[in-house]
Amino acid sequence: MKGWGSLAFAALVAALVIFVVVSNSDRVTVVLPFIKQSMPLWGALVTAASFGAAAAGLVLVWPVIRLNLQSRRQSKRIAELEQEIHGLRTLPIAGDAAGASSAPKA
Repeated sequence: MKGWGSLAFAALVAALVIFVVVSNSDRVTVVLPFIKQSMPLWGALVTAASFGAAAAGLVLVWPVIRLNLQSRRQSKRIAELEQEIHGLRTLPIAGDAAGASSAPKA
């Protein structure tokens, strides 16, 4: 059932793309600081959407990298603290050793 939903969504997106291409075939002139180019309107729309998606991806990459670095630091710190706890568990208790030798003999 999950596969059918994905297939239906892909078919819907493909139909939308075909509709946009067919209904926006007029030629437009795109003027950028160093480029002046004539292209179909759908091409300009797809190009603008692609650049927008790339820009959004670049903006969202930094928080992911920051969180990964923070997670790595915290994992190292947790490993250090666990090692310290293990070392403390294996130490003898100082009070018990001293108390056993000074206890009165009956």
